[in-house]
Amino acid sequence: MTKVSIIIPYQDVEQYISKCLSSVLSQSLDDIEIICINDSSTDSSVEIVKKYANADDRIIMLDTEKPSGQSYARNMGLQIAKGEYIGFVDADDWVELEMFEKLYNKAKSVDADITMCPAQLYDDKTQEIYTDEYYSLKSLEKYADSVFNGEITKNEILDINVVLWNKIYKKEFLDNIQAKFQEGFIYEDMPFFFETYLKANRINVLWENLYYYRKNRSFSTMQKANKKVYDRVDMAALTFDILKQASFYQERQDDILRWIVDDVFHRYTLLEDKYYEEYYEKMRSFFIDLNLNEEQKDYLRTSYCYDEFCCILENDYYGFWKFVIEKYRTANKRIKYTEHKCNEDVTTIKNYIEEYKQQVKEEKEAIVAWWQNYTFQEVEKKKYEMQKWRNDSMREQEEKLTADYKWKLEEQKQHFMQSLQEQKYYYENHYFLVKIMLKAYKKLDQIHNKFKKILKKN
Repeated sequence: MTKVSIIIPYQDVEQYISKCLSSVLSQSLDDIEIICINDSSTDSSVEIVKKYANADDRIIMLDTEKPSGQSYARNMGLQIAKGEYIGFVDADDWVELEMFEKLYNKAKSVDADITMCPAQLYDDKTQEIYTDEYYSLKSLEKYADSVFNGEITKNEILDINVVLWNKIYKKEFLDNIQAKFQEGFIYEDMPFFFETYLKANRINVLWENLYYYRKNRSFSTMQKANKKVYDRVDMAALTFDILKQASFYQERQDDILRWIVDDVFHRYTLLEDKYYEEYYEKMRSFFIDLNLNEEQKDYLRTSYCYDEFCCILENDYYGFWKFVIEKYRTANKRIKYTEHKCNEDVTTIKNYIEEYKQQVKEEKEAIVAWWQNYTFQEVEKKKYEMQKWRNDSMREQEEKLTADYKWKLEEQKQHFMQSLQEQKYYYENHYFLVKIMLKAYKKLDQIHNKFKKILKKN
């Protein structure tokens, strides 16, 4: 069995399809099939895909009989897909070369029904790549590498992005729940996501940015201005029906209602003027069918469009715009009053800033003067202390040297006296010996003279 089937619907994307197919065909996972469904293209997109298909037999080419939309094309791809897992790529986007190998291995490691990854965005006008919170799956970060389901993530489910292309789905799982796209509509990924996500038992996330979603390109499905914009109300209604079947609906009912109301009204604010009235009627019908009680309406006060929602329930299209215009006038008066008040506040603040600057200047000057005075006093104090230390040190040194000198002088004196005494003793003894010797010589001389006299007589 093929490991991954990659479904790529396309229509008039000759500028982008080559980059898309190159990134998919260059995947590190070889065991894939690429199902390309041509939705009645009028440019050279088909020829480009054929060129790639002739070079790589993993590409399967299909054609819709007439322009039918991405949902129909994707269902065609699901019917013939043979992969163990199913992935989707938009024809104007591209992917990292290891995306499907990494997602497949991640899914197989836990037998996941759905495995997803964060994505990066590419602005086609500025040619910048960036990330944002919605596509980063930040709401699921606390589940890290765990396996979870819709029930466990009931508090985060409204913050998860509903796109198809950052996920792979186990085909057996999709077949078992008979998942398919609502044909003939755009925004079909929203009900498809909630239907599959709420029925999946095993979901996990690979925390790597592997998909590049192209925004702000000309003539994209999301930017084409035609009556398909009304589909948003139908897809929101279908999504609401799916969420009402969730086990946690009663627990999160108020949050889900606010989320649905905000989503439908927000789309209304993005329309061109020519679509206002018809969209309004569909939106009003949907809001009335919600049949909210007073408690539920009261909870919607946290919605940014609460006033508009209440007005829509009670008024037709022209009554709504009368309310909007009056609200604008009131808001404009408040804005003007606020601007006037702001101007007064600005003047007050400017005066305060000038006073503050002068105060700061005076404080700085006072600090400098104090510091200079303090520094001078400290320097003088240090000079006095140094002089005192020097005098005390010199006196101590002098006393020490004097004491050492006196001791050495006394020592030398004692040594000299001892030496003198020794010399005196030596000379005294020597003088005594000399006296004895002189006496001895004198006696010898007397004896000698006596002998001389005796000899003369004889």
